[in-house]
Amino acid sequence: PNAPLSTLSKKIGRYILSVGSIEARKNTLLAVKALEHLPNDLHLVLVGRHTKYTDQISAYANTHGLESRLHILHGVSDAELPALYAGAECFVYPSVYEGFGIPIIEAISCGLPVVACTGSCLEEAGGPDSLYVAPDDAIGMADAICHSLKGADGREEHIKRSMEYIRRFSGNDVAGQVVEVYKKILG
Repeated sequence: PNAPLSTLSKKIGRYILSVGSIEARKNTLLAVKALEHLPNDLHLVLVGRHTKYTDQISAYANTHGLESRLHILHGVSDAELPALYAGAECFVYPSVYEGFGIPIIEAISCGLPVVACTGSCLEEAGGPDSLYVAPDDAIGMADAICHSLKGADGREEHIKRSMEYIRRFSGNDVAGQVVEVYKKILG
């Protein structure tokens, strides 16, 4: 069972967030591998349905001493997501195959910088002010995450330009509709 999500950031402190199904094509293990190269007070929160790939991720975290910094949440409702986005320092989406990358647009709409992988359509979704790394580059992902954390030089400007960039998708305003729901819930 999930702890009350509104208190997650108080419980674990600083975290990066990834939302989406937890399956091999999403390449979420890359974010866990990057965690090894990030400050010890930084956690990774994964939100998604449990799969066999989730078990691989957990096993990796356990064998590399990361289990206390990895938090895998299942069954998170749409009403609970705003609190997770609000507490995160950045959003990671290391997928190697996507139809478009709606979670990236949602994260940017919530004011988060994004770190994603090259070689799919994610660069189109996230635009030029999100950061991209090769899908097998854990050190590169860790470095990009560091450049996206609170206090990093240029972070706020990147977020602002990313928010301007995603306005081009307003005709298909799925992300905007989700953000409006989040805003109503957060009141």
